[in-house]
Amino acid sequence: MSLQTIPLSWVTRQATGATQNGLALDGLFERSLIVPKFGDERDVISPLQLTLFYASLVLDTGDGTHAMTRKPLPPQFGPLGFRILFGSATLEDGLNAMATFYRSCTPSMRFNLSIRGDYAFFALQFEDDRVEATLQEDVQLCYLFFGLTSFVGRPFPLAWVATRDPNHVNIGGAHWAMKSLVRLHSCAGLAFHKSQLAERPSIPDQHDIVWDPIDKWISFVDGDYVRAPDGVSNQKLSVTNFANDLGLAPSTYRNGLAQQGNNFRKFREQALVDAALVLLRSAISIDAIAVELGYSDARSFRRFMKSATGRTPSELRHDLGQNVPPLKLRARLKEIMNLIPT
Repeated sequence: MSLQTIPLSWVTRQATGATQNGLALDGLFERSLIVPKFGDERDVISPLQLTLFYASLVLDTGDGTHAMTRKPLPPQFGPLGFRILFGSATLEDGLNAMATFYRSCTPSMRFNLSIRGDYAFFALQFEDDRVEATLQEDVQLCYLFFGLTSFVGRPFPLAWVATRDPNHVNIGGAHWAMKSLVRLHSCAGLAFHKSQLAERPSIPDQHDIVWDPIDKWISFVDGDYVRAPDGVSNQKLSVTNFANDLGLAPSTYRNGLAQQGNNFRKFREQALVDAALVLLRSAISIDAIAVELGYSDARSFRRFMKSATGRTPSELRHDLGQNVPPLKLRARLKEIMNLIPT
């Protein structure tokens, strides 16, 4: 899995409902350890900072949807849903039980599990026609992914992530939190191989139902920001490796991508760029980054980055904002999560 940077201009869209209700964006930034450097499209943050930003929004609004939908969602619903998931015998049982739970408790959000060929699709839709609701669907899917990752004890192997948001920052590339292809669809949801439905919980008893799923996700995305995550290199990013992660033959994986209109070459390029941006935010040299990402020499790496982004690694490094230490972000996130009612 690779980390990536996220445009701050896209992040501020997630606070639309809260700021319209009078919440100060500057205060949210300060609590989330976000310090804009340029005041334009060059400002970016890390996935961990975005997760912290989401938690701050929940705390400040008292609403699990960050005031992005017409009907609030009590923050307690998320942990309750995870208790149901982790207490189930199999993933299929847990997802169906979660869908029933939300259907009985709130009229605004619906989950539905279906099988389509070799894939399972867990759909999510807010019964709200505003643009803000489509943004919130992605936030809820991220939170669900944290729970699924905790359930199986490893990064949950998704085939793709579906969104109704035509302006999603990752459409056609890898999702900032889930590292799977994002595509526009009629409803939001997570697609994965149907064999995953038989998985049993890796740890039946979760000690901290609020923090543990997020903590496991943080550990899986390599929070030290020093090394490129396992598998993200010029040599290792291949159809074969991704197919193996899903338990599929490479030809089956290629056919599945083609049927969904996805391009693995574009996904591979984005994953390498994401990993490079993480390393460029550290103090290690560009030559060392080239080696870390599996390039034979720095010239090849520079040529790739110039072709993929239109800018050299040195230019990108100059424009990247200050990197907040992940341990500091993690501590602040845990502090805020502990303040949210459960």
